[in-house]
Amino acid sequence: MTTIKPLHILSLMTIATASPRRRRRHPDELRAEAIAAARKILVEDGPAAITLQAVAAALGMTHGSITHHFGTAANLQAAVADVLIEQLLAGVRSGAGALKAGTIDEAALVDLVFDVFEETGVGRLIGFLAAFGSPLLRPLFEKLARLPRDISTDEQQGSAFTEPELLAIIESVVTPALSASLIGAELLQALNLEPFTIRQRVSRNLAVHRNMRVVESKGSVGG
Repeated sequence: MTTIKPLHILSLMTIATASPRRRRRHPDELRAEAIAAARKILVEDGPAAITLQAVAAALGMTHGSITHHFGTAANLQAAVADVLIEQLLAGVRSGAGALKAGTIDEAALVDLVFDVFEETGVGRLIGFLAAFGSPLLRPLFEKLARLPRDISTDEQQGSAFTEPELLAIIESVVTPALSASLIGAELLQALNLEPFTIRQRVSRNLAVHRNMRVVESKGSVGG
């Protein structure tokens, strides 16, 4: 009969209960996974819930690993906002081209912008960062400010508007979309208005603006 010494038993137990070795992630891969986890937290629990600890827990990692890449929760939140703003800008670029081509109307473009703000949580995140006076919002706003030039000079997609017109139009769509994502639903309910009242108003204004431009264009050609 073989006798198993206590030390041997302890060794076997240690092997059996040892946690599996963590997979080593490339820095870019870790950053992408952390932002994806933070986006999920944003949608489910709101911007205040985006912390280094929460993201680390979601990824099964140590708090230090996330801190090494982002430094602070504010930097992580800004990184998430940056990704979501890029998603918004890509949608607006695509929508502007589709509007010019006639494959969508003004209401569809407005819906695209409003949906990004509401469904991704970027509106609440921008509001959260703004409430704390975060300087990290400036680069995001600068991207929005460059968008009209990017669209108006896009030779491939083209635009239904000139750069100065796009500045006013983006402001007239983005500002209501941001506001609606923060207090729109509650405000409309309090005023006993239909849920899509704001979208419809913005769409009508955009259509009027485009029609006025067409009329002015025809007048200048005729003159």
